[in-house]
This record gives sequence, C-alpha cells and structure tokens, in this order.
Amino acid sequence: MIRKSIYILLFTAISVSVSGCTTDVKDIEKLNYVSAIGVDYKDGKYHGYIQFIDYFSAAKTADGQKQPAKIWVGEGVGDNFEESLFNLYRTAQERIYWGHLTAIVISEAAFKQGIGSIYDSFVRYSEFRLTPWVYGTNESIKDIFSTTGFYGQSPLSTILHEPEGIYSQTSLIKSIKLHRLINQINEPGFTSCIPMLAINKKQWTEKNTSEPKLLINGAIFLKNEYYRSYIPLKELSGLRWIQSESVRAALTIPSKKDSTVQIAIDEPKTKLKLIHIEDKPHYNVDMKATGYIVSRTKNNLMGLEELTEKTKEAIEKEIRDLYQTGLKRRTDVMNLEYNLYRYHFRQWKAMSPAEDTWLAQNTIHNILIDLNITHSSSEKVTSIQRSK
Repeated sequence: MIRKSIYILLFTAISVSVSGCTTDVKDIEKLNYVSAIGVDYKDGKYHGYIQFIDYFSAAKTADGQKQPAKIWVGEGVGDNFEESLFNLYRTAQERIYWGHLTAIVISEAAFKQGIGSIYDSFVRYSEFRLTPWVYGTNESIKDIFSTTGFYGQSPLSTILHEPEGIYSQTSLIKSIKLHRLINQINEPGFTSCIPMLAINKKQWTEKNTSEPKLLINGAIFLKNEYYRSYIPLKELSGLRWIQSESVRAALTIPSKKDSTVQIAIDEPKTKLKLIHIEDKPHYNVDMKATGYIVSRTKNNLMGLEELTEKTKEAIEKEIRDLYQTGLKRRTDVMNLEYNLYRYHFRQWKAMSPAEDTWLAQNTIHNILIDLNITHSSSEKVTSIQRSK
C-alpha cells in the first residue's frame, strides 16, 4: 500500500507540472512579434503604429531560397500614446510580444507634445527593453515601416533597425538608443540630438522601377525632454566634427563648388575648453584627426602643407556654421552648457538658468585643429608633395 501511494503521488506531481507547462508556454507561431513602434499626433489624437515582420518567410527554405519578408503595419488611435496601442489589441488576432522591438519612430508633432509620457510607458512594462533605436520623422510612419532593403532581405536590414553599418562609412548624425536618450533628457543642461528618418524615392531603381529607401535627412533637438528645433541635414555638416564616436567623414577641398580634392577624415576627436574673456565664458574647440586623399580632380593644392591648411579651414568653417545654425534656432547644438555643468559645476550653478549666456554671438573663440594627412591612397601616382 505504501509503494502504491508513492506511485500515485509521483503521477499526480508529474501531471500537475506538465499541465502547468502547457498553459504557460506559447508556440512561437502563436505570437505576433513587434519589430518597430511609431507615434504621431494629429487632430488632437495620438496615432500609434506597430510593424510586424513575417520572420518565417524571411528565413531560408529547404532548397536554400528565401522569400521576401511580408510586412504588416497597424494603426491605433487614442487620447494618449498608451491608449493608441491598446486600440490595436482589438484586431491583433494573436497575442502581441514586445520583446523583439528594435526601433521607435516619433513624429515631430508628437515630439512637440512632449515625450515624457511616451518613454514612461516603455520603462514601466516588463516586455519592453530599453535598447531600441529612436528616430524622428516628418513623413508618413506607415510608409517608413513599409520600406524594405535590398535583395529581398528582411526589413530588419535597413537603417531603421541597423543604422551603425552606414554610420561607420559616413558619420553624419549618430543614432541613439532609448536608454541613452532617457539618460540624456534627465541630465541638466543637455541637448539631445535625434536623427530624422525620411524616404528617398529617386536614387534607387530595380528594372527601371523606383525603389524607395530610407535615409537620415536631419535631426530633432530636445532639451530635458522638451522640443527645441528641427534642423535639416544640409545645415548640420559641422556636427560630425563635434559629436563623439564619429568614425569617418568626407570633405571636399577647397569647397563643394570648387572641388579639387576629396579628403576622408578618420575618427576625429574634439574637446571643448572653457576660457574667460572679460569675465564671460567662452570656448575653444580643439580637434585632432588623421586624413587621406580619396580623389583628385585638379592639379592644384599639390603641396601637403597647403592642402592641410585648406582642409583645416573647411573644417573650421563647418564648425562655426554649425554654431550659427544653433544660434538662429536657440538650440545649444554643441552642448556648451552641459560641458560647463559636467566639468565646471559651480560656475554653471551660479549662471543657471541663464540660457542666453550660451547662445551669444561670440561664445566660440578659437578652433584649433591638429590634422595629419598621412597618405594619398595611391601607390603608383604621387598626389601630394611633402614640401611646398
């Protein structure tokens, strides 16, 4: 009887554990995986968007072939961001899983309403991770979520989900992840820079048919989660010399209109140094970088010293133009105030919140550039001379 009772207890325990597993575990095909979330604000309502990608069609089949991944874009409407997402549950058909989210796109209109309530939703829900890339946009979020990459690859192989590959070749505006953005907007005096996504419908074709592709066309700037300005890419050329972790940038010498030499600059490192002129704070900009010649279209600027000086002048002009751009839009694009807060706290505390101090006409004093052009990217043709 004792042995029989033990068998009964063991059978009951196993049955309970198995039944518990079957109710807690979901088959992967029974879930909808969100890859991107979008937020817009129009007509007094929040519009929430989610992107589903068919991962199974994107995977290789038994014969080694891949089918183009299918994309679904859902749109919900509500009085707030959270309500717009809950509105989408009604037609989702299967349970939505948020753990694979890799990108968040927020319209300029939604930024102007403030993003505090938006990121608060991500922080509070356990399935959300704080690692998605964050973008702004002035275009249709539906169209952005429906834009694919090349070769029939998964839509995950686009700037929306993987921006670092392009940035390593041409560093224009550095992408930012949600956890870093949250950290920045809670830092006193910090101005955050968020890249803006757009769609280019002209550069690429397939069999003479237009193929829309994503691109970065500018940036939105926030200060302590509040919207400051939108600046298009053509006015942000100097940002690549100021932002940390720039990898590679191209420069036309002496100017775009008079192209003589194309220079590539690798890993520029820039520091801001506080100085005082007539008891007012000013900054010197110190930059160090190496460069090399990518191409030459004319036979002038043959001397290395002359070429180096012209390159320095072009970089300095872009930095000063960047500051003037921020000045016009009342935006501290170079984060001068945060530098003071971070390294000269007492002085910042004495001056805060006098923002006009930073946005003065002559805050940037000297720009000192240590540039070493190492080679001409050519083994057979001498393109530069070591002496004038």
